[in-house]
Amino acid sequence: MKIENKDNKIDQLHQLIEQFEYNEKVYKSSRYDEANTRVDFIDKFFELLDWDVRNVSGYSEAYRDVVREDKITIKGKPKAPDYSFRIGGIRKFFVEAKKPLVNIREDIEPAFQIRRYSYTAKLPLAILTDFEEMAVYDTRIKPIKTDKASTARINYLEYRKYPDAFDFIYDTFSKPAILRGSFDKYVEDTKRKRGTSEVDKEFLKMIDGWRTDLARNIALRNKQLDIVDLNYAIQKVIDRIIFLRIAEDRQMEKYGTMQIAGKSKFAYQKITHLFQKANQKYNSGLFKVEDWLDNLQVDDKIICSIITSLYYPECPYELSVMPIEILGNIYEQFLGKTIRLTPSHQAKIEEKPEVRKAGGVYYTPKYIVDYIVENTVGEKIKSQTPGKIEKLRILDPACGSGSFLVGAYQYLIDYHLKYYTKSKNINSTLKKGIIYQVDANTYRLSIQEKQKILLNNIYGVDIDSQAVEVTKLSLLLKLMEDENVQSAGQLFKYSDLKLLPDLKDNVKCGNSLIGTDFYKDKQIELFSQDEIRKINAFDWETEFKEIMDSGGFDCVIGNPPYIHQRDDFVQVNDISYYKSHYVSSNFRQNTYTLFVEKGIDLLKKEGIFSYIIPNYFLSTDNDSIFREFLFTKNQVIKMLNVKNVFIDATVYCLIPIVKKDNSKSEILYYEKNSKIETLDNNISDSKIFYPSPDNSYKLRFIKRKTDCIELGKYCNTYMGIVPYRKGYGDPPQTEKMINNKLYSHKKSEGNKDLLYYTASDIGFFY
Repeated sequence: MKIENKDNKIDQLHQLIEQFEYNEKVYKSSRYDEANTRVDFIDKFFELLDWDVRNVSGYSEAYRDVVREDKITIKGKPKAPDYSFRIGGIRKFFVEAKKPLVNIREDIEPAFQIRRYSYTAKLPLAILTDFEEMAVYDTRIKPIKTDKASTARINYLEYRKYPDAFDFIYDTFSKPAILRGSFDKYVEDTKRKRGTSEVDKEFLKMIDGWRTDLARNIALRNKQLDIVDLNYAIQKVIDRIIFLRIAEDRQMEKYGTMQIAGKSKFAYQKITHLFQKANQKYNSGLFKVEDWLDNLQVDDKIICSIITSLYYPECPYELSVMPIEILGNIYEQFLGKTIRLTPSHQAKIEEKPEVRKAGGVYYTPKYIVDYIVENTVGEKIKSQTPGKIEKLRILDPACGSGSFLVGAYQYLIDYHLKYYTKSKNINSTLKKGIIYQVDANTYRLSIQEKQKILLNNIYGVDIDSQAVEVTKLSLLLKLMEDENVQSAGQLFKYSDLKLLPDLKDNVKCGNSLIGTDFYKDKQIELFSQDEIRKINAFDWETEFKEIMDSGGFDCVIGNPPYIHQRDDFVQVNDISYYKSHYVSSNFRQNTYTLFVEKGIDLLKKEGIFSYIIPNYFLSTDNDSIFREFLFTKNQVIKMLNVKNVFIDATVYCLIPIVKKDNSKSEILYYEKNSKIETLDNNISDSKIFYPSPDNSYKLRFIKRKTDCIELGKYCNTYMGIVPYRKGYGDPPQTEKMINNKLYSHKKSEGNKDLLYYTASDIGFFY
């Protein structure tokens, strides 16, 4: 890319180099420290890359280019990267600074440190520098404590070589390069490098191992537990351990407290004692005392192994920098499996049936969450005061691990902080304790204010009780972000409030699609407890009475399940209920259409709705009733075709933005241009569509040659074969036959074998 004022920048770089050369002996002495290195050289170096390192623009913390972390040392280990370089408040890369006395090329410790920070934050690249040397690391490669300093290092420069390498440095790490997408393109081009292993997959592997070890041990030692209690117990123990370990890295708890308990005799009892103390401090329901849970028998070696894996140097993760969104991704995958007990009370871990049918769990990327939140919550609160926003109600009716609710909560926090720090408001809000000052131009919302926003505005429902607990955990960790023992101390000193609120009235467990009228004209005593638990009927009018009495929710957002209504998966009673309650529940419909109907139904008039859903409904004959409902009963403001955003999934997706208002209007249609995981400068110009009953409200986007004849003119098209359906075929297929893929072979095993084509094998042709 063309570098503006390149010659001038190179001249300034030469001046820095000459300054270092002239006083090199002084700079490499023990008297010259890291703080001076940053001020004298590193700050100036990155200012040459057009970063506002010193925040000359005076932006608040949420919007400044560079966040310079205050160093905190615990047991001799620094706890935060020196610089976080950001665009629009989103981290792009970390820089770790050292004094010139440190040997960047050979020392293992600083390399492991910056890789650990960046890997945990799921950032692809990081820089380690003392100005004399600079090392660039691919931080998608999992750091191991025994790694050499050269491991995962993709570039190394000595300071005299900076001018020669300036084009590479500027094109990769400058602010203009990132704004133009050069950084993301470089990352994308090197994405499949050998050895890369993303933090969410590795962390998931770790807690999956915990679950397996805990399940086997607790099932063996506690024969009285049924499967429900076993799943609940293990989820609680893992949630609590992760919460307290993150609290330690965020200075809310004394570092190493759990480590000591985990190495003790009677480790589980020592850990439960910490849980009880946490209950007194946080009082959020997460640590609620339950005698049966506290009195479980768990072997010391199991607890010791889990706790040890969370501490340096065994742990490659720096939890203080792990975004809640990444933890949510990890938990979303984690919730895709469950524990089953054998007749001999042995624990087995297996995929949930719905996950196996769907081919896995697909977590919504953050940039998709942000787009949906901005176009729903952002539209509703635009130019509003905090007083009016108090009455806003935001819902995700299939909240999973809570990614959309966390995104909405963060958006509200940022909006409130920006409002309160306006020049006309700042003095009064400081005086009232609504915000507090961290340093020059840096302010944060008080814990009380963040609690108020969370309790007033954020609501969720999920059929999975474990998902509900994870959503609560994610929201509580988001509330705790940027807090420390000092800010928490202010809350305890001046308020009767506890540090964390109880979210039982905000996030609830139930089946969003099936109400308690499911049992009307049925004898409930004929249903087993297991069946009742699976149906999990939910009464919206009762559970959220005040909200529903006032007309409903203001925003409904999310990524609902995409499950086909087939007799071998969705229960017959469920299908019957769907058909009597949802207009779009016609021929083999998908649950996402039901969630769209329910979501819009739960909105108050002029509320705004948005999900990410499959885009094939725009043109398929079977979805004509759903299209008619969506396009004629509501105001579809715009649609963004994001195509294939889920890795390893074949589904192509769309994001409709819908207002509950049946006034007719044109629909603006956009497309995501490229596969790069961002929507910044990556959305096409709009097209305008007017859905018409003449073609069953289909929207066509494929350009055809004028002389092209549709396939339907030549032949009839039908749904293809649906392999592996329980009870179908001759002989009827069993679950064992399905799991073993009895009829699938990698190569032909006889004359009767035929090639099996799927939708992904078929493309457009003219």
